[in-house]
Amino acid sequence: WILNLLQEVTVAKTFTLLCDPFHDLSAGYPRYGFQPNYLSNPADLTYGPTETPAATIIPEGVPSSASSSSFHPDSDAPLKPNTFGSHLTKELAGCWQYCNINGPFPPNMVRAGIDTDGDVIYVGRAFHEGDMIPAKVIPTKNLAFVCYGGEEFLMEDFEVLRYGAFVWEFATAGSVPVTAVRIGATADGEPLYMGRAIHNGSQTPGKVQPSHGCCYIPFDGEEVSKPDYEVLCVR
Repeated sequence: WILNLLQEVTVAKTFTLLCDPFHDLSAGYPRYGFQPNYLSNPADLTYGPTETPAATIIPEGVPSSASSSSFHPDSDAPLKPNTFGSHLTKELAGCWQYCNINGPFPPNMVRAGIDTDGDVIYVGRAFHEGDMIPAKVIPTKNLAFVCYGGEEFLMEDFEVLRYGAFVWEFATAGSVPVTAVRIGATADGEPLYMGRAIHNGSQTPGKVQPSHGCCYIPFDGEEVSKPDYEVLCVR
């Protein structure tokens, strides 16, 4: 029982270090977010639940997504790699799977943040007004949002990112690390990246648009601009 107790204490301390976006990990690091070298257990702390969900069923005639890298869960169709990050291997870049807000949601979704009430937010993307936009997905609420043109939009159909070897890196003023994963693009072809920032007590993901010099996050009906943020990158 002593060994079990020590294991529980270790897990609790690890969770505090890695999952609390407000935890001060070191004086020299940005005031929020994960330190990449602290992500020692990504299987537990970077990804979502691993239990096998019920089979995903899409009504006949409903498109999976306009994305060329969409996954439509028909019979034995394989998961497709992230074509926006085509310079990356499938193992590194993860794969995308079609979802609907009515669920069910697949296992091993990549975690992006925490909502104000503690619900976990996951990495997604969706088409809106010709753009493929990084999305925040909240399975416990059956919600997915993107931001566009100053507003937050609820998306019924979207994709979620699964698997891969990822880490969050600090950036600012529209910059992205060289290992940043290209999540989508604007209708004009500008790459869009998945970013996240602290806002009103939440750690909320959104889109980094380099030409705008910021990360936009969808929050409370609005598109909120953040000059400092973290970017989803390949480990």
